Amino acid sequence: MPEVTCPNCGLTINLENRREIDYDLIMGATKKSATFTELLHATKLSRKTLSLRLKDLCRKGAIVKSDGFYKLGNSLQVENHGSNFSRGFSRAFRDRRLRTTVWMLMLMTSFSVSGYALAMYFASPPQQQVHNEPVIIGYSTMAVEIANVNDLYVWQVAISFNATELKVLQVTPSNFVGLGYPLFCNSTDTGEGLLLVAGSLIGDSAGQSGSGTLATIVFGFFTSNYKAPMIVPEQMGFETFLEDSELANIPIGTKLSLEVIN
Repeated sequence: MPEVTCPNCGLTINLENRREIDYDLIMGATKKSATFTELLHATKLSRKTLSLRLKDLCRKGAIVKSDGFYKLGNSLQVENHGSNFSRGFSRAFRDRRLRTTVWMLMLMTSFSVSGYALAMYFASPPQQQVHNEPVIIGYSTMAVEIANVNDLYVWQVAISFNATELKVLQVTPSNFVGLGYPLFCNSTDTGEGLLLVAGSLIGDSAGQSGSGTLATIVFGFFTSNYKAPMIVPEQMGFETFLEDSELANIPIGTKLSLEVIN
């Protein structure tokens, strides 16, 4: 059973209590009415997970939907077997030092856990060729580059590619300005033709500044005339974003790029 223990408070989060975490995030985000898109941004849940949780909460009367907006209902009949954890989580989540750890866990557990890595300086192993899959005829290594950034604490990059022409074989974190981001994960389970790569520092520390490489990606291609992968602002509900040590948004502008290494 995958689980993460926060290095600051010892709080352990796993798949068994994940539903209560989701409920808690959604309830907190609907203290003021919010649209589905606003809840996606506030909770960082996937569209599928958020939709399922909202259906549960609406069915229980904890949340009501009116004119496209979700808001707290009069009934709070949510299962309470995880309430002690959920209350503790709510208090912990107000601490900025813990929010990133929780965010990374949500990213890791929102989809197939086997598709994710969460470890100190983790490098994902090369994927194996699937039987009856088109034959890989060559390889291309690309780097997620960042330039002239200040106080980068947490980042997420969505990369779109043609899954009929390319396959992600390996994703490796890089030592941006001499320091790798200790929380690092990547997944192609988010949807066909979408690679999500993310990293974060830990604890109450300043972010990193400068220019460098955040991650390297090895693609296998099935045709030599493939369309080049590209960083996209948003796809399938997943955004590309940069945040500083106060978890405030850093304007991306021309800071991010996807460059061919070989």
